[in-house]
Amino acid sequence: MDDLVFTPVNLDAFDQVYRYTSVFGEGSCQHSACSMYSLAEKYGDAVCERDGVLYTLRSRLCDDDFRVYLAPMGHGNMKEAFLNIISDAEAHGKKAKFFSLTEKCADILKEELPDRFDIEEDRDLAEYIYRTEIMAAFSGGKLKKRRSEVNTFWNIYGNRASVTKIKPSDFPDILEFERKWLEKNKETHDMEALGREARMIELQLSHFEELHLSGIVLRIDGVVSGFGYGTKLSDSYYDAIIEKGDRDVQNVYKVLRQESVKQCAMDCTYVNMEEDVGVPGLRALKYAYKPEFLLHKYIAVER
Repeated sequence: MDDLVFTPVNLDAFDQVYRYTSVFGEGSCQHSACSMYSLAEKYGDAVCERDGVLYTLRSRLCDDDFRVYLAPMGHGNMKEAFLNIISDAEAHGKKAKFFSLTEKCADILKEELPDRFDIEEDRDLAEYIYRTEIMAAFSGGKLKKRRSEVNTFWNIYGNRASVTKIKPSDFPDILEFERKWLEKNKETHDMEALGREARMIELQLSHFEELHLSGIVLRIDGVVSGFGYGTKLSDSYYDAIIEKGDRDVQNVYKVLRQESVKQCAMDCTYVNMEEDVGVPGLRALKYAYKPEFLLHKYIAVER
């Protein structure tokens, strides 16, 4: 087999990647054309398309021992595709490691290449999936408290508050809000992660249309108090990429969550609220919105 030649994911590759991820990505935020481009600083994703299969190398996760990949995607022979990746790793003097495999992909690897990999679930990478129709109204008895909290917000702020779809004219105000949010939270958060996130937000806003993003901005008395945006992962799944709110505004995040879905995601069946990365408070919060299911994730390491 000829070597796999990987090219960094750029804006020109968006449609190429989306053709695969929207069909084979199973609604995972890790399998997102937008994220592959936007998180280049973290993952360094590069792709190779061959014989109807998309291969993805996570170049920034590679080390001296392992070359790290996402699962191959496509209509081709998956056993052959996994073997192609193993050969690629061998050509670089390393073993193959797969990051963020879905359960379906992990099962394929177990069946096609038994005893070749150690495969373990990584609970911190599991993604929370919700029904859009439920999140848009916080309907049902389990979300009664969320409905009450949203009503409290509107009772307090009334006509002083507005939630509208993000337009290019909102970008400067959103970036200024993000700068102030970062300054306010720097003592209690991982600054390296927050700095990377801030750079991602700036990058995504600068290519909002090209990345097929949509979102909302919440203003009180005309001043930005929060924003949120995301993108479609497929015809069925919407990825809620970012939500930022002023915590001095009571129940601001409940309003952002509901309005983001209501205004941007209703043509999809599900909204992916992404992983909790093992943070106990974030895990409890995501469970509080009663997910429809978790998209479990696995790490596979070649023996």
